[in-house]
Amino acid sequence: MEEKYSKDIDSLYEIAKKQGAKINLSVILITLNCPIDDISEIVSSFEENGITVLNEDVEPDYEDETLESKVIPFDPLRIDIKMDKITVDSIIKRINNNELEFDSSFQRKSGLWSVKQKSQLIESIFLKIPLPAFYFDASDDDKWQIIDGLQRIGTIKEYVVDKSFALTGLEFLKDFDKLKFNQLPRAMQRRIEETNLNAYLVNPSTPKNVKFNIFKRINTGGLVLEPQEIRNALYQGKASKSLLQLSKVNEFREATDFSIKADRMLDREFCLRYVAFTQLDFENNYTGNMDDFLNLGMEYLGKLSSEDYNMLESSFRRNMVHSKRIFSKYAFRRIADMSRRGPVNKAIFEIWSSALSTLSEEQIEVLVLNNDVVMQKFSTLCNNYSFQNAIRAADKTSVSNRLLQVKSLVWEVLERDTND
Repeated sequence: MEEKYSKDIDSLYEIAKKQGAKINLSVILITLNCPIDDISEIVSSFEENGITVLNEDVEPDYEDETLESKVIPFDPLRIDIKMDKITVDSIIKRINNNELEFDSSFQRKSGLWSVKQKSQLIESIFLKIPLPAFYFDASDDDKWQIIDGLQRIGTIKEYVVDKSFALTGLEFLKDFDKLKFNQLPRAMQRRIEETNLNAYLVNPSTPKNVKFNIFKRINTGGLVLEPQEIRNALYQGKASKSLLQLSKVNEFREATDFSIKADRMLDREFCLRYVAFTQLDFENNYTGNMDDFLNLGMEYLGKLSSEDYNMLESSFRRNMVHSKRIFSKYAFRRIADMSRRGPVNKAIFEIWSSALSTLSEEQIEVLVLNNDVVMQKFSTLCNNYSFQNAIRAADKTSVSNRLLQVKSLVWEVLERDTND
């Protein structure tokens, strides 16, 4: 098997050597694009050559492969998207009057664009090069949300409104290098302000799931939005703030061994999966599309009272503590081979969060006391071909099967203890 990937493996060896003989498992998986279950031999060859494989990351998604055929139909008559011409000056006025949503909970990782990239966007305006279309959620005319164009509008805000950077690295108009907006000739200031933009306004009657789909489809430039970043934009307010609060819970970070990164909102996605799989009725709400199910989780969070949220957070803390007590460093990971710890897995996080959430304190203590049996049984399950397939898919049958198999495992351990 290793011969098939020999050239790429050699390249990865060189990368690892430059990093102190260390390389992340996710980098190996992405580069070689081979099945996770077949990776052991390759990982072993790295370790035999003195290279430490760091597997503290989150296992890659497989769910998306099944989503395209599972999109829920919507009424096309309810889609209301209007194309309009707006000027940069109108965008500036909305920024100055706080009529564009720059909610920090939606902002993607800062520094995605360098000052040079920002400067070249401004240079494009000087040169009258058309910019890609902008998309706004105009449900609230007093507060447009930016669907696509966040980095470009952020650049305009920083340069024209905040005056927080000077132009750098221009390709054609080098004489304007090192100039801030207020140092430009008035003619060039006016050229920025009077530039026409193509804007698509998504109006109130357009359903939320359609808006979510728009987010996923358009992404015309820059860094493609992750699904959780999209959800955070669509469900701003109580839902996004509650999710952010859950992601900061120490027990969650400790249970996952601090291996789930906050950038791109991956940590919030995990917390949302907990909410969806422990608080929603799976049988009646899961249709085979994970995105739609998680969107329902955001809606649920948005309707919670403060008291109900406190109860949710308390159960979340409890669940994370018990997961750590039962599985130690293997919490929320496959246990196919006890000699090596794999990455955190989203499906396994859902499964065990759901399974433990329904148990009493007495039942949890039984699992803790018999954690060696739990881990041995789960290791056997992780090596089962049908279970491996079930945790890779998002169709309702697969998700239901993996939930039932782990719940059956739990009850086997509980009944075994009772019989003893």
